[in-house]
Amino acid sequence: MPRQAIEVLHLAFSHYPADTRVKRETQSLLALGRRIAVIALRGDGQRTVERCSGVLAIRVPGRKTRGGLFRYLRDYLDFVGRCRHLVARHTRFAKLRVVHVHTLPDFLIWAALPAQRRGARVVLDMHEIFPEFARTKFPRLGRVLGLLAQIVERWARSRADLTVTVTRPIDALLAARPINRTEHRIILHNTADPADFGEGRERRVVVATPRERVLKLVYHGTLTPLYGLDVAIRATGIARATGLPVHLSIIGNGPERPRLRELIQTLGLSNDVRLEMPIPQTALPARLGECDAGVVPTRLNGMTQYSLSTKLLEYVHLGLPVLAARLPTYLAYLGWESAWYWDPDSPPDLARAIRDFATSSPEEVARRAWQAHERLKSIAWPTEQERLLAAYKALLTS
Repeated sequence: MPRQAIEVLHLAFSHYPADTRVKRETQSLLALGRRIAVIALRGDGQRTVERCSGVLAIRVPGRKTRGGLFRYLRDYLDFVGRCRHLVARHTRFAKLRVVHVHTLPDFLIWAALPAQRRGARVVLDMHEIFPEFARTKFPRLGRVLGLLAQIVERWARSRADLTVTVTRPIDALLAARPINRTEHRIILHNTADPADFGEGRERRVVVATPRERVLKLVYHGTLTPLYGLDVAIRATGIARATGLPVHLSIIGNGPERPRLRELIQTLGLSNDVRLEMPIPQTALPARLGECDAGVVPTRLNGMTQYSLSTKLLEYVHLGLPVLAARLPTYLAYLGWESAWYWDPDSPPDLARAIRDFATSSPEEVARRAWQAHERLKSIAWPTEQERLLAAYKALLTS
């Protein structure tokens, strides 16, 4: 670890720099000329301490197992304890100016309190909403866990000097859950960073029609039940059965991968659906650009009704047309005429949306892709970046 004192520290129960939101924010904050570090989980083959494009990454042992309640608590508590120990005792963190806490869990803010007592400002960056996550993830204990999580959320927000949310609906939800003091909140959307995805570009999209060339659809990201990849696979099978030449590429890894592979084999879709391992970020834009449209099959529940998929934002940034489940937040940001929607969790309706897309004219496809880009222009990352830097400047001068 370098001898100079760290001024801004990020805590994230994730892997760095794989977590694109944490990477995007830390890289942006280098413009302030401050010494920045991140404490994150250590993945296989990663160094304990290394510099990543100017940001010091400090990786601690830990797991992100996505199991039952007790596994989640065990993993969370272990990481929070390790972070608290470093913040409280390591000499390089003795003069911290800002501790930036990325959730989940909300109680990770406990690790920042020793620095706050020494005068540091604390940022609570809410990637998810804890009560809704708890109710959705553990439905059998949802009511009790939701109440406990809401207490933790209120406590965490009350300790933060700045609360960061990721969508307007989440910000409105928090506004309806007051914390009995004035709260400073800003919204930073998970829009694509041009440093990773380029400046964005117009694409001339040639859409397949039945019995012509194969229509190439793509999904990239974590493979979990929440993201509805089984719906997309079944819909591909239905579309193929009606004579539509369509191929679905699923790029990613996660706990759902074995079940998805089995489903593909059971439905006889080995030639029509391909499971691909994650690829480096630098190669992702070109790979996605080979496809005709991005598919966002997120299931609708108490948590996702407030969410705005990072994948959806990346597809729009790249000029890819979007086929998306009809979630309230997607409609709020994109509107009805910027994508092809279907009823969440309905393979037949997704198959219908695939056919609607495939039979749309090139002009209609281009119009919707352009309209989606225009609707999201106001939350492009350069604009969000300026909002982040302005908030930090206020923290560092107050």
